[in-house]
Amino acid sequence: MFSYDLQSKKTQQLSNELFAINYIVPTTKTGPIILSAVKKGERVLKTVLYDKQNHKLEFMDDKDLDSNTWAVSYNTEVNKTYLARFSENEREKQRNISNKQQKAMVPPDYTVVELNNETKQERPIISLKKEQIISLSSTGNQLFLITSPSINRPPIEYSLVESKTGERRKLDLPISSRSDVYLSHDAKGIYYLGSTSKQDVNKGRGIYYYDFATKKIEPVFLQENGFINNFMLVSRE
Repeated sequence: MFSYDLQSKKTQQLSNELFAINYIVPTTKTGPIILSAVKKGERVLKTVLYDKQNHKLEFMDDKDLDSNTWAVSYNTEVNKTYLARFSENEREKQRNISNKQQKAMVPPDYTVVELNNETKQERPIISLKKEQIISLSSTGNQLFLITSPSINRPPIEYSLVESKTGERRKLDLPISSRSDVYLSHDAKGIYYLGSTSKQDVNKGRGIYYYDFATKKIEPVFLQENGFINNFMLVSRE
């Protein structure tokens, strides 16, 4: 992991203990950076906290060699992080069944937990049976989930989950994005990377805002030259 100073234009290496990094999620100015990363010599994606003041990595549940942290979202309003996890052993079991039967792979169970960034305590929010959580975002007491009952194939489903109760409500949205979808800070809509067409995902590809109430899609930034791979919605503060 590296940092780049926009003023001094200097690059600094922050870690060398990691084999791979899936997510880098900033929190507060003095708070940790939350990572989903693989430690050298291991294979599971762990929840990792990087202390910016002491320049140290803290591996949550370091002895756990089964839990994979698949998706990460930081909530600025409550200063908590939401993590989607699954069992590596269960995934391997489902993969072996899929290969043996020559059928589409069924996902392992996924669980969303709430991490208190200050106390490091975790609280389970919701568990999904044989349903993959592809991505998630959060604001206030709402979580936005992108899920699928299959691995790397349709259908894609969208849901809102109350973080306090775990109550889930599925949404019918006119999009087909699998990632880079963020709940707006007022929870009244989503920002997403994709198009206005469910059939042609590259038609007018760019960043859009979808309003839950009006059901209207508004362009935010359309790619003209080049290709947008990822984007992140951050707090104005």
